[in-house]
Amino acid sequence: MNKPDLDQWTTAFALIAFLGLFMAPLLLKQAGQQKHQIRYIVAILVLFSLVLIYYVLYWSNYLQFFPFLNRMAELLFLSFGVLFYCYLKELLHQPISFRIRKIHFLPFLVATGIHLLLNLLDRILPASAFQSAPLSYYRYFYQSLPWLVLVHLSLYAIAIVRLQPRFQSLREVAQWARWFSLCYLGFVLANWSYQVMVNMSFFNRDWDYAISLSMAIFIGLVAVLAYLQPHIFQTNRLPISELKALTTPTVLFPSVRLSAGIPRPSIPADPEVRYRHSGLPAHIARQFAQQLQELMRTEKLYHDNELRLETVAERLNISRHHLSQVLNEQLGMNFFEYINSLRVKEARELLRQVPRQQLNIIEVAYQVGFNNKVSFNKAFKQTTGLTPSEFRRSTQDKPDYNCSTPTDEN
Repeated sequence: MNKPDLDQWTTAFALIAFLGLFMAPLLLKQAGQQKHQIRYIVAILVLFSLVLIYYVLYWSNYLQFFPFLNRMAELLFLSFGVLFYCYLKELLHQPISFRIRKIHFLPFLVATGIHLLLNLLDRILPASAFQSAPLSYYRYFYQSLPWLVLVHLSLYAIAIVRLQPRFQSLREVAQWARWFSLCYLGFVLANWSYQVMVNMSFFNRDWDYAISLSMAIFIGLVAVLAYLQPHIFQTNRLPISELKALTTPTVLFPSVRLSAGIPRPSIPADPEVRYRHSGLPAHIARQFAQQLQELMRTEKLYHDNELRLETVAERLNISRHHLSQVLNEQLGMNFFEYINSLRVKEARELLRQVPRQQLNIIEVAYQVGFNNKVSFNKAFKQTTGLTPSEFRRSTQDKPDYNCSTPTDEN
């Protein structure tokens, strides 16, 4: 049994691995409630760090004390391409659905399941059992696994390269996406180089560190950018230099809501001017507008009288600022105007079709999402020019003359 020992390389990699594990929770905290993009960066950081620790244990001969960890690093490699690709899709505001993500992770899950099964059988069956079919074929799984990993990594490398032209309109995000993609391509190249040269006579042990070095560079890059440009890891928030172009405080401080009665500062009337630095292209905004309308049509979220902008933004996997941009640019309304318009539209149908004896005015208001009659009457009249009672009397065949005034109906 070789004596465990750490050299300069393994010590450096161990320190970088612990740096990655330290950075991961900080990035999650920095992202606040909008974690839909940063979760992939955190997952990559954690997995890269764990693989680095595995390699340190292997090179320093400490792995002999943890035999159950054998080959786990190779299995984790089947998840890296998926995580890099999913993060870039999030940056493009084209999130991959949970069902499709499960398909992407299927190779990792299947390979891990086979590995765990073989390890279990190895513990409960005698060694002679693996010398006859079908268990004799288990060795082919481990012999082919490195090449399967390389093919898997390469396919996602091609997919990531094909995504690059779509970032051209995203300004500063494009630069980060380029660095992020280059880290992955370097990681894939290091794996191919190692696998091709490992059996060659001139192979040097120091070259064995190439894969770990590519992972260490990625961890270092994230650590540096998290300090110098933290907005990159805050779900695409804008840098301060660009935020100065926006004059509304609800953009600068999204957690602060203006109280009723406090005048809003003046903002550019044209949404294209107001959001010219947002990093959300018009064609992407149109896609989000369609998704928003479909979400409201199918799930009728506006029935919740406490519905908030943040809630809808999370359902769409988009920041609250970008959702405001979509509403202003594509639909010409702010959030509360849009929600009230949906409520009034449904209320009109109810008032037209359902008589008072079955559903009175206040019941209609509550059913469509208003929490009081005053706000319902005000929103309804602003939209239709009539009070709910006047609208009902004008549309139903049998007018209700028991109501002496428009506000008498309860």
